[in-house]
Amino acid sequence: MHAHSFSPETAGLRRGCVLGLAAISTVLATWEMFRLLSAQGLTAPEWVMGGFFTLCFAWIALSFWTAVAGFLQLASGRRLAGLRWPEAAEAAAPLKSRTAVVMPIHNEDPASVFANVQATYESLKATGRLDAFDFYVLSDSTRVEAWVAEELAWADLCRRVGGQGRIFYRRRSDNRGKKAGNLADFCERWGKRYDFMVVLDADSLMSGETLVKMARLMELNPRAGILQVPPRCVGRATLFARLQQFAGRLYGPVVAAGAAAWQFGESNYWGHNAILRVAAFTEHCGLPVLPGQQPFGGHILSHDFVEAALMRRAGYTVWLVPELDGSYEQPPPHLLAYAQRDRRWCQGNLQHLRLVLAGGLHPVSRGHFLMGVMSYVASPLWLLFLLSGLVAALNPTFDAEGALGLMGVSLTMLLLPKAFGLALALTRREESALMGGRGRLVLSVLAESLVSMLLAPVMMLFQSHFVFGTLLGYKVSWTSQQRDDEDLPWAEAARRHAVHTLVGVVLAAVALALSPGLLLWLSPVVAGLLLSIPMSVWTARASLGAWAARHGLFLIPEESAPPAVVARALELAQRELEPVEDGLERVLTDPRAHALHLALLESLPVTGVAPLALASARRKLLEGRREPLSAQEKAAVLMDAETLTEAARRRHALRAS
Repeated sequence: MHAHSFSPETAGLRRGCVLGLAAISTVLATWEMFRLLSAQGLTAPEWVMGGFFTLCFAWIALSFWTAVAGFLQLASGRRLAGLRWPEAAEAAAPLKSRTAVVMPIHNEDPASVFANVQATYESLKATGRLDAFDFYVLSDSTRVEAWVAEELAWADLCRRVGGQGRIFYRRRSDNRGKKAGNLADFCERWGKRYDFMVVLDADSLMSGETLVKMARLMELNPRAGILQVPPRCVGRATLFARLQQFAGRLYGPVVAAGAAAWQFGESNYWGHNAILRVAAFTEHCGLPVLPGQQPFGGHILSHDFVEAALMRRAGYTVWLVPELDGSYEQPPPHLLAYAQRDRRWCQGNLQHLRLVLAGGLHPVSRGHFLMGVMSYVASPLWLLFLLSGLVAALNPTFDAEGALGLMGVSLTMLLLPKAFGLALALTRREESALMGGRGRLVLSVLAESLVSMLLAPVMMLFQSHFVFGTLLGYKVSWTSQQRDDEDLPWAEAARRHAVHTLVGVVLAAVALALSPGLLLWLSPVVAGLLLSIPMSVWTARASLGAWAARHGLFLIPEESAPPAVVARALELAQRELEPVEDGLERVLTDPRAHALHLALLESLPVTGVAPLALASARRKLLEGRREPLSAQEKAAVLMDAETLTEAARRRHALRAS
């Protein structure tokens, strides 16, 4: 079979194998669970417990058999069928298409953002294919200090790399629709200039070779609407981040290859580190505003799943391409930052319940919606399963030993994908050497598995809280993610994990009162909850991450032998940018910042200026009042060229006199 041969029958066979094995495993496990529960007849709590177990085990089984498919795919060394890959002559030919590399940002650190943009730009330039690409930094920043700092950083970047006319910056004054609205605005204004667009996040980084390969694949596969490249986590130093980087590097390829192996051209889109066909995206992927209020109504938060479904509905394919590397992002620095990100994703994924039955969608697209929902609903289901198990344990005929054995099977299915990743790495001598050597690699897997097991019940409670909170109507605010390494204060950890610790104490006491054997059954959950405060603090420390690195633990090849683009981004991120303490003051007193800001204002129409705020700000600035300006007043002034010009002229006149 050629690498580009593909048929619905091939996809159907693979899906039938993975989904069928997951279904059979679930039926067998459910039958065994109800056999254990029905020794003396089923009580209501036992029926409930069995139902929750079925749902939870189905999720585990699907993940397990996906990993099995990924392991077999990677072990075979064959490229997944479906996409046409370039022949040698085609790979050497100039690109015929035009591609925009777009990075939406929102109140991010400009030093980090533009370090990644510069490293990606320089890497692309080194390929000799730069002429086929343009770069856009699309700002939705609301803090005026971030806004002005972005303008200055962009101008400095263009000067350093000669990027005028190829690297563009635009800030929206009306940021409705958040990231999805930002990309839609880009497509409306500039999309017709380009065949494709590569979407990056604020922490994304891509090698030039990967960008060229992505564009080439889109040229050779005209019905491909989206190609998603799995990003690898790099660049952070805390122990928590290093654990995420290590796990993603070792186990992530198995999961990605497995998903690609059965999803084929109905894969999903993760919102970044992907290339999209602009005309198809613009025509078919406009997002509806859901009726009603948040959290289930309003703008769609997890827009990427929906855009992939709409692209597939329009007849274009969506591919996960694990064969491509050179795609990177940064992990959250600690558990609380990870949970904060999950809170937003949870609400967005739960919105998809309203779209599962939307007309014309491919069945696999509907499956992606349900899998996205289940990725969060699984946590409250596990919690309810544990609670119903405690009630069921009151029955003296409850077979605790048999239930413990069944849970052992579940745990084995959760851990085996890690063993698959380890086995593949151990067979690759160069890769295992870059991950600390075989002995340290095995030790790292054992340690990562232990830490993950302890953190899992904490995330179970976090995600249960997010799900129940969403169902009760709580909505999330739109804030930038925490990306920088920093120690987590004990007081903050104690405040955020106090309930988790209390739940652990209560759970241990109840289990011990019912049966010492039951406490053993729950010991992984109880231990994780009781240790939640110190685990959160310790894993947030960069010093412990550095200690692990010195001892060869949790190493990844991108750290031991950094690719050029990663090394360059880390080097550039160390540069100190002049801080912008007051955005308006900087524009009024710095002639370069003033001229740059006015030039950018002229390039785009400005909307959404608050007239009352502007009038108040003008009085304070132009009538010599010593009253401080509010954040809204500063933003209004920065969007009004006339007021800026008059205020700067007045400042200059006062200094001259």
